[in-house]
Order: sequence, then structure tokens, then C-alpha cells
Amino acid sequence: MNAPRRSLSFFPVRAGLAGLAGAALLACSSGADTAANPAEKLGQAASPVIAGKNSDKSQDAVVLLVHYDPQKQEFGSCTGTLLSDRLVLTARHCVADTDESAACDVDGTPLAQGVVRGNRPADTLYVFTGPNRPDFGSRDITPAGVGAKIIDDGGKNLCNHDIALLILKDPIPNAKIASLRLDAPIKKGEIVTAVGWGVTDTTTEPDVRQQRTGIKVEGIGPDDTATLPVPPNEFEVGESICSGDSGGPAFASTGAIVGIVSRGGNATKPTNDPASSCIGGENLYTKVSPFKKFIEDGLALVNAEPWLEGGADPRLLKPGSACTDGTQCRSSLCLLDPSAGEGATTCAADCSTGTECPEGQTCTTEGEAQVCRAPAPPAANNATTSTTSGCATGPGSTPSTGALGLLLTALGLVALRRRR
Repeated sequence: MNAPRRSLSFFPVRAGLAGLAGAALLACSSGADTAANPAEKLGQAASPVIAGKNSDKSQDAVVLLVHYDPQKQEFGSCTGTLLSDRLVLTARHCVADTDESAACDVDGTPLAQGVVRGNRPADTLYVFTGPNRPDFGSRDITPAGVGAKIIDDGGKNLCNHDIALLILKDPIPNAKIASLRLDAPIKKGEIVTAVGWGVTDTTTEPDVRQQRTGIKVEGIGPDDTATLPVPPNEFEVGESICSGDSGGPAFASTGAIVGIVSRGGNATKPTNDPASSCIGGENLYTKVSPFKKFIEDGLALVNAEPWLEGGADPRLLKPGSACTDGTQCRSSLCLLDPSAGEGATTCAADCSTGTECPEGQTCTTEGEAQVCRAPAPPAANNATTSTTSGCATGPGSTPSTGALGLLLTALGLVALRRRR
């Protein structure tokens, strides 16, 4: 029996926007007036990471993404994740003008709503880093980054395509970035952690970013047997996320991003309790692995590489690079390298886990490490061949000086006889 095709709401923050609007005005030094009731203008109010706990600094790759457009008097916020110091991964509906909800079939076909009308101006999107909510009542507040360009995959409906990248105008200093699962699918029954900036069960504006661990993946798209139809590029979880968590990551146990919050809820209208429409709900994430090339191309635009699940931070030095300490290297190995010169140290490629070495190199044990090394060049052959005879010893051989003298003398005698 097919699951009911009911619409699911998307999750940009709609509650508590009055304070955010005023704060955004201060942050942007704008004199524009805020809407009398921006929450009413922008749509329904909803809520947070349900039954979550505080997120700590280890999850600082997750950022607060604020949209503020003084021309249209639009305000809202989502969650995003830094993939580099200039690139944010988030949901498409967080950076575009879209419908408030969508119903999608198991093959990704839109059944109702979910229309994308166009991206917002990139410079109306602001990034705030750290686990603590900024003081939006302060005139000194400064975002860590401002949008320069929005990248999307061209989708005209959010079904099966709720993903976007935001390029920032300038790099964020000392940015913490997250790794990605791009080469393997998410599995049913896998446990993930949701992290986001949605309100909590007790407050509309949590002072600290929230997380919920132990979330079980209930359906992998395409799946028509789950509680909801799950399109091919999505997966389903139970109660967990809500308003303000849109665009936020689902982290696997390895710490790699496997999904991005898209939509969900319990199909009830919000009440004065901000968590009412999310408690007990079903929620859908966009998978990241089907969008591997999209993400890699976005990173290339900011001259960055993806941090792959289980791999090293791509900002560290590659094997063969000059180094002074192992903390600079992707392999954590900074060793003497005779091929680089006497006393030179370079980052060595670790082959202790069975990783194949580059062509022309072999896995060699050096102390307690196993590293890829090129074979040592053969010792130079400085020996010379000497002879006491006046005869050549082979092609290219040269007679000794004494033999050469005898030869010249004999030739001189022959020439003398001919003249006589």
C-alpha cells in the first residue's frame, strides 16, 4: 500500500523574526523600516532540532545563514555547512524564492507545490560562525561572511533537487570545514546526527547551536514503502529537525556530511507551541552523494578540494611538499627525504593501510612508519679501465699514452721511407 502523498513544509525560520529583523538592520547599517509583522508576511511559524542538546566547537563547520533584503523587507534564517573558507553547502530553498511546502512522488516527480521562482540576491545572505548565537541587538555585530554567488543545479522544483552552494566574497579566517561522503551511499538503518540553528522546545531563539544524535535513517530513495514517498536523491528520518534547521547537515558517525535538511513535519498546523508541528514528524534530507560533481565543481570555483570521508583535510600539504612538522602534512608524516637534498624533510605518503603508492614508488618501512618512496638511484660507477698494451680494448677505447707514441713513431718511419 502506497504512503499518502501529503505535502511537507520547508524549514526556514518563521518564528521570532521581529528581533532578527531589527538585528539585521543594525548589522547592515540600513535605515530601512522593518515590516510590522514579518513572521506573518513570510508564512507560518514552526520550530527546531527537537529534543536536542547544545552543539560544541567541534561542529563549528555548521553556520547560521541569515537572509536579509531591505528592499523587499524579507528576513529569515537557515543553517549551512562550510566546505571551504569560501563555500557554504545549504538547501536551495534557503537561498531562493520558493513555495512553502511540496509533495513529491517516489521518482522525484512534483505532485504539488515546491516551485523555485528564482534565487535571492547573493549579497542578501550572511554567514555567522561559532556555536553561540550572535547578539543581534548589538550595533557592532559583523557577519563572518557575505554571499557573492549562488550555485544551483538548475532545478525548477525542489523535489529531488533541494541543494545549493553559496560562494562568499572573502575567505573566513581559520574556518572549520566538514568532510563529505561522495563516493558511497547512505544506508537504511544508519545512525546520523542533525545539527542546526532551529529554535528549541523552550525558546524561539536558542543561545547555542543545537544537535540531536542517534537519528535512524528509515528510508532510502527511491522508496515507496517508507512513511513518505522518498525520491531517489533523498532519505527519510523520524522526529529530529524543524524550522531553522533547513540546509543543515546530517553527519555520519565518521563526521562526514551525508545529507542536507529539506522538509518535514507532522502534517499539523503550528500552534503557540513552536515545536508542535514537528514533534513526532517525518523528515526528508537531500543526499549529497548524487551531487558529487556539482559539489566538486563548486569547490573548484574557489580553488578548493573536497574533504572526503575518512581522508585528510585537503588544506594540509600533499606528499612530496617541503615541511618542518607532521601537523603540516595530510599524512601527519614529515620525514627526511634524501631525494630532496641533504637534510631535507618532506611530507611522506602513508601506505600503512594498504594504500597503493604512485607509479614508480614502493611501500618502504622507515622507523615505525610505512611510506611510499622512489627506489634509490644506483651508485655511480667511477672505476676506469687501464691497459698496458698499445691495442684498443674495444669500440671507443683509447690507447695508452706510450702506445700512442710508438704508433706515431712507426707512422713517421713509414712516411720517411715513402719520401726516400
